[in-house]
Amino acid sequence: NTVGVKVSDDWRFIGRLNGSYSEGSLGTFYDGRYLEAVTGLAYRPINNDRLNMLFKYTYFYDLPSPGQLTLGGSIADYAQQSHILSVDASYDVTAWLNVGGKYAYRTGDLRDNRTGGPWFESQAHLLIGRIDLRIVKEWDVLGELRLLDVPTADDRRFGALVAVYRHINDNIKMGVGYNFTDFSDDLTHLNYDRRGFFVNALAKY
Repeated sequence: NTVGVKVSDDWRFIGRLNGSYSEGSLGTFYDGRYLEAVTGLAYRPINNDRLNMLFKYTYFYDLPSPGQLTLGGSIADYAQQSHILSVDASYDVTAWLNVGGKYAYRTGDLRDNRTGGPWFESQAHLLIGRIDLRIVKEWDVLGELRLLDVPTADDRRFGALVAVYRHINDNIKMGVGYNFTDFSDDLTHLNYDRRGFFVNALAKY
């Protein structure tokens, strides 16, 4: 479920709620729980639309059912509950150059098995710097530098992402790119398996 409310000419409130609950007849090992609750404010000033910002809070709880398998084919034997704060901004420097960035912070707890055991504290910081260039009328090139810092695991990862987009019309563009890092810009995603090619579509109205 999603909701959007126009607070003023420049501000909009957004919300999203997704959830699922499953109970297995063979015991608690086969249960599944999922809850994603999102609230945020989008800043899109009408008098100077060169700057756009999004402030967002996410509560996320995930206990995968045994039917959800990892890429290696094994059961996703973990659970997480997280609070995530993020701010994303972009600014049109010129008609052909846009710069932006994102900062996100996650705090919460992780458990390394589904049925019980202790919860472990988990924190993470994500920093992204982004440049978007309009090369010709219908083509854009995107470049990002990314930093993921997980202090509780004493782990820091740095890398880049590049992509090329073609404008299909005034509202939609599609692109292909390569992620040189192995982490996602979504802090609810815990696995380091995102390195490689991707296809993406963006729409605006």
